[in-house]
Amino acid sequence: MILRISAILLVLLLFTHPSAAEQGDVTIRYSIQDEMVRIVLESDKNIMVQKAKVHSSYTLVRVEFPRDFKLSAPPSPEGFEYTRRGRDLFLNIKGLKWIKLLRLKSPPRLVIDAYLKSGTAKEPEGEKPKGLPSAPPEEKPVSTAGVTVSTVVIDPGHGGYDLGIYSGGVSEKSLALKISRSIRYKLRKKGKKAYLTRGDDRYRSLMKRILYARRKSPDLVLSIHMTSSNQVTVYTSAKRQVRGEERYLMRYSQVRHLDDSRLIARSIGSSIMQELNIGVFFRELDVPMLSYADSAAILIELPDAEFFDYSRKNIGLLVDSIVEGILAYEKR
Repeated sequence: MILRISAILLVLLLFTHPSAAEQGDVTIRYSIQDEMVRIVLESDKNIMVQKAKVHSSYTLVRVEFPRDFKLSAPPSPEGFEYTRRGRDLFLNIKGLKWIKLLRLKSPPRLVIDAYLKSGTAKEPEGEKPKGLPSAPPEEKPVSTAGVTVSTVVIDPGHGGYDLGIYSGGVSEKSLALKISRSIRYKLRKKGKKAYLTRGDDRYRSLMKRILYARRKSPDLVLSIHMTSSNQVTVYTSAKRQVRGEERYLMRYSQVRHLDDSRLIARSIGSSIMQELNIGVFFRELDVPMLSYADSAAILIELPDAEFFDYSRKNIGLLVDSIVEGILAYEKR
């Protein structure tokens, strides 16, 4: 009897103890660019990338892997350090402002783009700082004061194999699509024309999204994402100086709409703060979805699911506050 119990216990231990085969190898690669550090975590097992949870707070980014792993990494460079504790990988990034995530297959990779405060990133040797050329006085922006926002293009971030952030059992791609659909429904009930750059769970390239939005000639482009922090961040494009024929290039389309973008960003942000009583930050961000838009354009990053309860009620309040912010912008 004792021998039989011992045999059973031995079998249980063999099946429950993590073997080397269940572990995954994780390799760190990185590149330092202007005001950004790109960190690539590559694994031999897809589950290590798809199920990894990423949290960030101040300068610390924690990557929580679903299994134990063997880490292979070069020495920590100047500007950020990494350490491993159990299933967690900690990245301490100097001057961190915010992060964006991308999950790729073949081979499985988790790409973390860490955006830094101005002047934090170390310049590559032999490369001189890029200065702005001298420019004539900036062209006055076209104001949409008194004009109805009749057409809105909503851009749900990520999609398909591009999950975005995965946290608290919620994927960024699914949350962005759900909220974007609800915003479209609410806007149409208000008599607006509203379109989605993707209407289902499929990958759509950035340029296809941009060109689709421009074809609709909207009054507003609204891009929806999720951040890894506990607050809402509303982004508008960074202010630029353009000269001569540069003002006709697509990548500078946002320049003449920037003041209106900031007004509507403030209107929506204020509405979210009043409705949900959560922190809202306003920042500038140079991304093509904003800078290529020939209309007012903003990007909203919603709180991480670890910090905000995305219940049906709260999603409804969030959607209502965004729509009310658009309507309040019209009435100003």
